[in-house]
Amino acid sequence: MITRCLPAEGPLRIGSVALPAGVHIVSGYGTSQPVAWATMEPVPEPDKIWAALSAAHPQTGLVPFLLEGMDPKDPSSTQRPWDEGEFEDSADLAELERLDAAALLECWWNGRLEPLAEGQDEDPGHILIRLPFSRQFPGLAPAETTPRDPRELQLALAWSRRPARIGLAVADRPADVPARIGWMGAANWHPTPLPITAVLRSWEDRFGARLLQIGFATIRLLVERPPRTAEAALRLAAEQRVFCDECQHGNSEMGSAVPGLDTVPGLALCVLNVPAWTFWWD
Repeated sequence: MITRCLPAEGPLRIGSVALPAGVHIVSGYGTSQPVAWATMEPVPEPDKIWAALSAAHPQTGLVPFLLEGMDPKDPSSTQRPWDEGEFEDSADLAELERLDAAALLECWWNGRLEPLAEGQDEDPGHILIRLPFSRQFPGLAPAETTPRDPRELQLALAWSRRPARIGLAVADRPADVPARIGWMGAANWHPTPLPITAVLRSWEDRFGARLLQIGFATIRLLVERPPRTAEAALRLAAEQRVFCDECQHGNSEMGSAVPGLDTVPGLALCVLNVPAWTFWWD
C-alpha cells in the first residue's frame, strides 16, 4: 500500500531492507516541512539497497537516492547540503505541465549562441563545439527502446558500492525528486529545480535514466537504455551540452580531466552505450 508519507525518524525497515537510524531533511533552509528521510551514517553496499528500494517504489511511493556532499571523493562530506538544510521549499509540480523539455533545451541552445552582426563570420571555435549541428537546435534525441544487459547495469551500479547515506523522498517518479526536495544545486543556472526536473522526466521516458545520487551541485543517473547509434548520441549530447556546464559520464570520479566534454562530438562519445551519467553545475 502506498502511504505517500515520509518514514518517521529512527531505524526503518522496508520489506527485506533494514536501514539504520535516519533523520528528516527539512526544506525552506530548515524552517519549513520535511521533504526527505536520510540515514544518519553511510551504509555498506548502498547500490544493492538502492536497487531493492527502487523495486519497492510502486508499493511505498518512496524514491531512493544516494547522498553526496560537496566533495564527491569523500563520502563523509554530506553535511552540505543535507545536514545544513540547504534546500528551498518544495517546488509546485503542477507548474511542470507548462514546461516542455524540447522547448527548454532549444531556449538554452539559443542562449549559448553569440549574436552575429550582419555579414559577421562566427568564431570557428564555437562552430567546432557544436558540430555537426548548426545554430539551429537539432531537436530531441529519439527514444531508445533496447535496454542494456542487466549485468552491465549492475556493473555501472557497482560504482556506488562504497558506503553512502541513503535518502528517501515521496515522489511519483525519480525525476521529480529534485523539485520535491527543493534542491538548489543548479541555482547558478536555474532559480528553481523545475527545469531540471522537466528534462530529467524526458530522459527518464526516452532512455530509462533514473536518479541514483544527489550531491551539493551534482546529479548522477543510472541509464537503462542509453543511445546505441552515433546519430542519437550526437543529438543527446547537444541536449546535455546546454543542460549542464560539466558532464562526467561512465564510472570515473567527478573532477578527473576528460578532454573534449565541452564539445558535442566529444560528449557524444561518452553517452553512446554508457549507462551512467553525472552532471555538475558550477
